[in-house]
Amino acid sequence: MILAWLIAWCPALSTHAQDTQAAQTGTFTTRFDERSPLSGLDAMAEVGRWDRRQLPDWDIEDIEFQMVVPDDYTGEEAYGLLVFIHPYDDVNATSPRAFFFGRVIEDVLAEHNIIWVSYDDAGNGVLPNKRLGLALDAVHNVSQQYNIDAKRVYVSGMSGGGRMTCMAGVYYPEVFTGAVPIVGSMYFRQVPVPEDPELRALIRPEPGEHAVWPRTLWAPRRDVLREMKASQRWVLLTGDADFNMPEMRSHFEHGFQRDAFEYAHYLEVPGMDHAFPDADWFERAIELLDAPLNEEADADGNNVGDTPRQRRNEQQAQRRLQAAQRVLQADPDRARRMLQRVIELYPETNAAQRAGELIAALENQAEPADE
Repeated sequence: MILAWLIAWCPALSTHAQDTQAAQTGTFTTRFDERSPLSGLDAMAEVGRWDRRQLPDWDIEDIEFQMVVPDDYTGEEAYGLLVFIHPYDDVNATSPRAFFFGRVIEDVLAEHNIIWVSYDDAGNGVLPNKRLGLALDAVHNVSQQYNIDAKRVYVSGMSGGGRMTCMAGVYYPEVFTGAVPIVGSMYFRQVPVPEDPELRALIRPEPGEHAVWPRTLWAPRRDVLREMKASQRWVLLTGDADFNMPEMRSHFEHGFQRDAFEYAHYLEVPGMDHAFPDADWFERAIELLDAPLNEEADADGNNVGDTPRQRRNEQQAQRRLQAAQRVLQADPDRARRMLQRVIELYPETNAAQRAGELIAALENQAEPADE
């Protein structure tokens, strides 16, 4: 009875129950049969200034892609897309759940309306053009099968995959509007090695005096760079015990920050070494990528609240609330976790009040009936 009342009370639930999903949802592996026009060897050789004769090619049908599509995806609303570049070749052995600790990645993706895609055969031992080309292939194919918001096509990766994330963002800003390199980064000019003894102690091998990290990317054209600085979003994410942290901090301070990227951020996780952050820290990065778009929505006057921050909080809280409502019938435990996050993160919002009411209703349903 309680659950039936919840479905009737939440229009999103009753509507979703009637939807016919044309695209697959959940966590699954798939294959594609079409290459991106951008991933051809000639095109990539020109962008990366590589010798075309030395570039490996691939048959797209031989590559296995792993996807996480929120269960509430229906195609009616455009979702964000996050392409993840692993440092390993076998995606099945390195699924999102194997990296994230604490909250599961499915909750983060559902709360932010994001589809995740990663792929195998592209670890650190593979030449960059293939690792990068498969990211382009992923965007090309997923965008044909799902309703993707072109303003929210993001790329991320860990370690060597973090360095490839920087390459993807710098070489293809027309594709990737945001990037989250994790415990690994690159930049398009040299940056200094810090003189702080504690920071230098993390670096391997010992850099020596007056050392610099060399340029590892070609610089964009001036007109392209000007647009990147004004609109592209970056979040460099590392740990204070990671041996790559000093380099990433220098890339941020002497690269992105010095070059005045308007939407560049740096996150340093206390106690984290060369590892994947937990889901809460990764979610902070996603929120930073989305923040400029939420500010645009505030400017359009589409949200309620007295200040831009209040309007933004209400909007984000409502999005999380709706995501929880959509899974309430199928997975009450997961819905309860998501509702609790609304209350924890946005306690002063209308959405938090409604989330509390839904949790109370779920708890009442779980209590045994009086005899």
